Amino acid sequence: MKRHIIDYEYLYQLTHRVTPLEEDCGLLCGSVCCRPDRENSLGIYLFPGEESLLSGGEDWLEREYHNPAEYDFPDNWEYPVHFVKCTAPCPREKRPLACRFFPLSPHLLRDGTLLLTHETIRLPYRCPLVAKKKPLRTDFIEAVALSWSFLLKDPRILRLVEEDSMERESSGRGVPPILWMGRRH
Repeated sequence: MKRHIIDYEYLYQLTHRVTPLEEDCGLLCGSVCCRPDRENSLGIYLFPGEESLLSGGEDWLEREYHNPAEYDFPDNWEYPVHFVKCTAPCPREKRPLACRFFPLSPHLLRDGTLLLTHETIRLPYRCPLVAKKKPLRTDFIEAVALSWSFLLKDPRILRLVEEDSMERESSGRGVPPILWMGRRH
């Protein structure tokens, strides 16, 4: 399989200073997505290769190695898929991309058009940005869109987003409300 090398350092720089709101969105919900839950099960997956930006010795996160065949990943993903859980507040410059992109989610139309929508997966908490569809900063949306244009060049990430998009549409939910629309490069 042909792999595209993603410059994660560039994507971290691109998304370092942009946030969904002018103010700290954690003030709206008590930073519910940035702290452990009771079972310490809340976490996110890293994109393939993103783990290279984390040393493995961070005292603010735990890392698990998941077999993609046992989780909902396309068959072109290989072991291990890195799942990280925060155990303490993270240094902002080290936040994984999935945290930086939240609450936006990519959606690909069948013609390859990239959309950004509010996250549609069922969350174990209530995010006011998603629940109330709060308006997000334009620079945040643009930085996330540009990041996805790079990420989608990796066939594994492209397939994941394609499959998630098809599942979303075939489930009867259709295409979620669109916050940004562009073309896949």
